[in-house]
Amino acid sequence: MVSYSVLAVVALVAFVLGIFASRRRPDTKVIWEAAPRTSADHEAAIADPELLSLLAQKQLISAIKRYRELTGAGLKDSKDAVESLQRSLARASSQ
Repeated sequence: MVSYSVLAVVALVAFVLGIFASRRRPDTKVIWEAAPRTSADHEAAIADPELLSLLAQKQLISAIKRYRELTGAGLKDSKDAVESLQRSLARASSQ
């Protein structure tokens, strides 16, 4: 049977190692932090002929990638913006 003191020491060591592993150096670039999107970037991106062509061809993933290239936005923001643009284009064509 494992004594509680050994179990406590193992838990403490795991906790300390977790703290050290989770710290990051200040000069480390985090890849999931996206540059802030400006309204001008967004307006230019939604008027981009290549982006509109990709949406017309129903190539949503390529359109999201293109939007990210143009604006520097993160994946979720880009996906939301492209899907919103796709819905507005669908509404405009149905009217």
